[in-house]
Amino acid sequence: MTPAGEVKIPVAEEYARALGADVLLLHVLRRGAVDPANVRPTEAVARTYLDTFAARLRGAGIHTESVIRTGSPASNIVQEALIRDVYLIILGTNTRPMLPSAVLGSVADQVARTAPCPLLLVHPRGETLDRRQLRCFQDDAERAGVLVQRNLGVRTIEVARIVGSVDRCHELGADFRPPLRRRRTHDEDRFRRVRLAIEAGASIPAIEVYKLGFGHYVLDGHHRVAVALEQGQMEIDANVIEFVPVADELAPERFAARRAFERATGLTEVGAARPESYGVLLSAIERYRDEQGLDDLQRAARRWFADVFRPLWQTIRARQLTSAFPGDRSADLIARLALWRAAEASDLDWPEALDRFVESQPATGIVNVSSRNG
Repeated sequence: MTPAGEVKIPVAEEYARALGADVLLLHVLRRGAVDPANVRPTEAVARTYLDTFAARLRGAGIHTESVIRTGSPASNIVQEALIRDVYLIILGTNTRPMLPSAVLGSVADQVARTAPCPLLLVHPRGETLDRRQLRCFQDDAERAGVLVQRNLGVRTIEVARIVGSVDRCHELGADFRPPLRRRRTHDEDRFRRVRLAIEAGASIPAIEVYKLGFGHYVLDGHHRVAVALEQGQMEIDANVIEFVPVADELAPERFAARRAFERATGLTEVGAARPESYGVLLSAIERYRDEQGLDDLQRAARRWFADVFRPLWQTIRARQLTSAFPGDRSADLIARLALWRAAEASDLDWPEALDRFVESQPATGIVNVSSRNG
C-alpha cells in the first residue's frame, strides 16, 4: 500500500538468500481494525497486499508466511521477533530519509531500542497510494508473478473482500463510484437504476470478479457493488475466476480438496490453506450429523457451520490464534482442533477444547519483514 512495501521486498529476498532464512511478512493494523465477526475492508486490503508479495517471494524459491496483527506496531514487531527468533527485521517506513529523526517515527526508534536482532530501515521511493483508491488487479497480478486461472463458478462472497477493479481502479474510489466532480450523467443514471431494481427486489445477475489471494477485483458489476456498499450489504453473489501463482505447489491439490468438500457439503464459505484440512472438516461434519441424528449431510453442514465453525472462527480471529501456526487460516486451525478433540477430549465442548488445544509453536530462521501500515 506504500512505496516502502515495493522497496523492502527485494531487500528481504536478498537477505533471505544470504542468511538461508525464511521470510515472515508482518502487517500491523490499528487496534480494533479486525472485527472477529466480519472481515472489514481494511483487513481485506492488508491480507490481499501480503498475499501478492508472499506469492512473489515463494516464486523466487523462498519460504514465506504472512501474519496480520493489531495494536501497537512496535510491540507487535518486537514480540514476533522474540517468539520466532528472527535474524533480521526489515522495517518499511512511509517517511523520507532527509526528514528529522523525530519525524521518522517512534516505531523505528522503539523497535531499534528493544529488538533482539538487527534492524534495517527501508525508505520509500515514490508517492504513497491514495487510500481512497481501489487496488488494480493488473498491478497486484504483476507483483504476484506468473499466474494460472480457474473458474470457481457462482458463489456468495463478502462485499468487504472486494478490494479493487480489473479495469476501473484509477477512476473509482473505495465506494466504487467516481469522485463527485467526475460523475457523469449516464453513470449516475445507471447507478440509480441498479439501486431501484435492488430495492424493488428484482432479480439481479451475479457480478463477475477475479480472485487473487484474499481479495476480489470487479470485472463486471461495479454499480452493483457500489449499491451494495451504500446499503451496507454484507454479501453478494459473484461468478469467481481465481488466479493462482504457478509457484503455489499445493494449489492443484487444494483446489481438488475444496471442490470435493463443497460438492459434499454445499458450503462455499470455508477456505483453508492446507488441502488436508478439507477432509478433516468433512469428517467433523459427518460426526456432527450422526450426533444430531440428521440424515441429510448438507443440512447438517449448514447447522455445523452456524453452531460450530462460525463461533470458533470468531474466537480464533478475536484472539489472533493463527499466528501460532504459520501458514494456517482459521479453517486449518479448526481442522487441527477437530483432530485433537476427536483423539484426546471428545467429551469437551468446542470452546473448552480450543482453550486446551492452543499452544505456542517454536519458529526459527525467519527474516521478519515488518510494515507499520503497508
